[in-house]
Amino acid sequence: MVLLFSNLRKWFGPRILKTGLGVTIALLICQLFSVEPASFAAITVAINMQPSVSKALTNAWEQILINVIAIALAIVIGLTLGTNPYIIGLGVIIMIAISNRMGWSGVNLGIVSIIFILDAPHEQFLEHALARSLSIFIGLAVALIINRVLAPPRYKRIFKEKLFSLFYDSSIYFMNSLVHYVESTTLSEYEKPKPTDLEERLEQVTDLYEHAREEFSSQDKMQLMERLLELCRGFIERGENIEEMTRQRVKRRQAPDAPPQMGTNLTQEFQSLLEFILVGKDNLAALRDQLYFSFTYPPATPLRTLDQAYWNEFDQRMDLWQKNFSGVYFLRATMEVAVVATEMRWASKRMRSCYALSQKKKDYNSLTTSDIEIESK
Repeated sequence: MVLLFSNLRKWFGPRILKTGLGVTIALLICQLFSVEPASFAAITVAINMQPSVSKALTNAWEQILINVIAIALAIVIGLTLGTNPYIIGLGVIIMIAISNRMGWSGVNLGIVSIIFILDAPHEQFLEHALARSLSIFIGLAVALIINRVLAPPRYKRIFKEKLFSLFYDSSIYFMNSLVHYVESTTLSEYEKPKPTDLEERLEQVTDLYEHAREEFSSQDKMQLMERLLELCRGFIERGENIEEMTRQRVKRRQAPDAPPQMGTNLTQEFQSLLEFILVGKDNLAALRDQLYFSFTYPPATPLRTLDQAYWNEFDQRMDLWQKNFSGVYFLRATMEVAVVATEMRWASKRMRSCYALSQKKKDYNSLTTSDIEIESK
């Protein structure tokens, strides 16, 4: 039963239910007061229904003003120039020009109103135009009331919660890919994990962002939200690339034409390099945790990161390894290590950038601790 209800929610969201309810109410009102054509009221409801609380509130006056101007413009044009396809097209052009000039986003509302009214019979045009205007206003009123009273949950908080959760989980996937690469030297076969769940969650969070962005104010750090969303996508894509590289590496090491030493213990130089990659992974994890907690708490310790000292040591170990080995297999291994180092540099740089944004004019009351509680792993 729970699964069935969950699936139904995916098919029938709040906006769908609100639209159906609004159309029904508009038709019943028109039927009660003998307002014709009632279908115009129903269509107006469908067009004016808004997906979020913020958009419903901020666009209310704009919707009213657009419809008032469109109706007045249509009646004036109809009474002075008459009605025919050319006149209707002219009215639409004028309405679009006015909306663009005023910076209105709901120009479609005005276009539909003009078409509805100017399409009235030429005989008794004013009578039909007023009746259609009344029908349009009934639909608009129903839509505005339902948008206000039966508004869906606010998207901003839901978006933040899911984004922060995705950030943490996608970072784990990325850092696990580093561990798998280091451990691949002891494996005889390897099947890379597919981030299907993370990709689905990324798509969901991206969709939520399109709704939530209308609710963000200047204090909500939209740039940080966008950077975090980009960071999540990068963790997933780059982690998957490393996993594929690890799979290919294990396959190559087990190939019949691989050098005999490929299946034996690692050289001390290469083992030292791999161990240092894990040191970098731990530093990245510490940086990730500091960034994660910075969304709620002021920083308590200096920021840990992969600084120049780390990369100097990394280069020294890399040089020591390169002095003693050569050949095509060594070249491939060198390229793989370079890829891993590049991805680690990317992760460190992006997280430092997000951390700087999170600390810029920080408002620590924007979220509660429970909003971004870390799930036990």
